[in-house]
Amino acid sequence: MRSMKNEFLGLALLTMFFSLASCENEGDSAPALEDLDEATSEAIIDYVNDDVDNIVIENLDQIRTGGIEANLGERLVVFNGRTGCAEVTHDEESQTITIDYGEGCINDDDIERSGKILINYTDRRNVQGAVITTTFEDFFVNGNQVEGTRTLTNVSNGSDTQRAFNIVIAGGKITFEDGTSRIFSGNRTRVWTFEPTSDEVTLTVTGSSSGTTRDGVTFSKQIVEPLIFKNSCRQVGVRLAVEGMRSITRDGQTLTIDYGDGTCDNLVEITRADGTVETVEVENRRRHRRG
Repeated sequence: MRSMKNEFLGLALLTMFFSLASCENEGDSAPALEDLDEATSEAIIDYVNDDVDNIVIENLDQIRTGGIEANLGERLVVFNGRTGCAEVTHDEESQTITIDYGEGCINDDDIERSGKILINYTDRRNVQGAVITTTFEDFFVNGNQVEGTRTLTNVSNGSDTQRAFNIVIAGGKITFEDGTSRIFSGNRTRVWTFEPTSDEVTLTVTGSSSGTTRDGVTFSKQIVEPLIFKNSCRQVGVRLAVEGMRSITRDGQTLTIDYGDGTCDNLVEITRADGTVETVEVENRRRHRRG
């Protein structure tokens, strides 16, 4: 039987999975200082990626040794903000979950989704070595079509104080309502570490991505030095990375972003292709809630 301490550590890491996953995307895109259309595209892609990840997590976390909780025959009814209006079917023999939004429906989160999300898994997400593959069938989020294959592999070291996931996106494509599209692929590893003596949780991110913008411009993003996010910094309002460095290359021009030395602040140092250096304070993005 697992000890109460181990249960607490697992709960802490799971909680931080949801809170730090969203803050990573905020820190990634905000300092790039690209044009408005490109920034809007990044925001949509960030949201869609987080949305899909959370839908997959919510449904996989229902899996238990004997199947899925609340399994009503082959039909699993999941009552939550993202899949409440969808038909969720679990095939234990083939280890697949199908989330079908049909021709379109709006959930409690006021997001309209249509089409299908197809999930294939080898084991529960938090089991070391588990592989989870997500694909799409005519899937749209608020009118934006999502395509590609997302493969998540649990690469944790087996300890109760660490969780690590490698995420590979192949053939990623978002087609926007105006008919333009952004093509992308990527390989990224996220490692969550919990320090029992200080209750600090850190997220370390490595990897790269590349693709083509809506205007047909090629781009690549490389994490040159691991990006470090800290729960203690988030608690004082700092949502982006506080250590690490990344480069962004667009149309042959490279921009480098230095996130600092670990100090909890929203300052980043940007080095442009012409050699100019600028320190910028990044404002946290606010989510607007309805009503």
